Amino acid sequence: ANAMIEPARERMKVEHPIHVDRRRRKEPPGGRWQERDPVGQGRVQILADGYGAESQACQAVAELRRLAAMDADWTWAGCAVIARQWKWLEPVRAYCDLLGVPAQMANEEIPGFWRLRETQALVTWLRERPSRTVDGADLQTWAMDQRTGPWQELLRQAIEEYILEDGGAEAPIDRLLEWLAEWGRDVRRRQQGLLLLTAHRAKGLEFDHVVVLDGGWQGRDRSSDSDGGRRLYYVAMTRARETLALMRLGARHPLQETLADNPAVFARSPEGLTVIPAGVARRLQRLSLADVDLGFAGRQGSGHPVHKAIASLFPGSALELRQAKAGRWDLLNGEGAVVGRLARRFEPPVGMYCVSAAVYAVATRSRAMSDPQYRDRLKCDTWEVVMPELVFDTL
Repeated sequence: ANAMIEPARERMKVEHPIHVDRRRRKEPPGGRWQERDPVGQGRVQILADGYGAESQACQAVAELRRLAAMDADWTWAGCAVIARQWKWLEPVRAYCDLLGVPAQMANEEIPGFWRLRETQALVTWLRERPSRTVDGADLQTWAMDQRTGPWQELLRQAIEEYILEDGGAEAPIDRLLEWLAEWGRDVRRRQQGLLLLTAHRAKGLEFDHVVVLDGGWQGRDRSSDSDGGRRLYYVAMTRARETLALMRLGARHPLQETLADNPAVFARSPEGLTVIPAGVARRLQRLSLADVDLGFAGRQGSGHPVHKAIASLFPGSALELRQAKAGRWDLLNGEGAVVGRLARRFEPPVGMYCVSAAVYAVATRSRAMSDPQYRDRLKCDTWEVVMPELVFDTL
């Protein structure tokens, strides 16, 4: 990293280059991976792939899976793929989905944990109990009786952490609810799998294993000088604690030229895919509350069929995305009933069409949470909002 940043004309810490952590100075130059990995041997690897963004994405994930096979304690939550721009990360996420590798885009947050249907079901159960206290055994029994699903699993994780922290003893419900609200705020910032993020977003973070994608590094932001890309690349490189792989598209990469003869660097061709899976070209969008019409079901009376239709939906339930006459996009269930509407600003990715849609999450909403200027249009006090997961493919 020092060798890569050295040509930059304006940079911080010119007189204080980074160095090996004092606690690790007695380790081999390649750390514990010098012996563990017979290929990379703990060196920074440059993986040359000349076939484009989708091939590069596959090679990046393949390299991490190669390392995973050599580590019995491997966790994807300790890994990251870093790029200059978000668009280079989209095929990485698509390939992870095909392989079943847990991955999350850092620009997509977990929906508001407190407002999830599953969380509110627990809150309602607690508040309706005749006793104002609850113990760990009761919480575990309640959790086991619930329908399985990704958000229910997250809630079970919260319950287990609460019991571990509190000892499972009987405690006031109000104290549990305060703890749960705080846990929900914290979990939105918690890495759950392979993290896909830009160098800007990676500042201040560290990961055991990092792959830095090629693409866009030579471009210049309006707000930066000619060395802005080099400084960001330095940021990306220095996020790695144990292994680092740098992808390269094409014959040369100007930012990697200073690494050519460095003994700590090993350039090789990635262990390759001869055919890129078709699904890597697809793009997944998990919409947030900001992307949907929050008051859609609330503008219908409590007896309207839309409420029953939404109640029958769960994460993973199939949906259909259809454009309405007014140009808005509606969400339909399997029976063709409209169960949600997207925000006015929503537009499908350019040159792509929706090949599948499903429920990502269902959130609760109330009149009190709504903007006062829209409350007179509401016909019920509480309702549910469908947040979809949309998959797009090229036309």
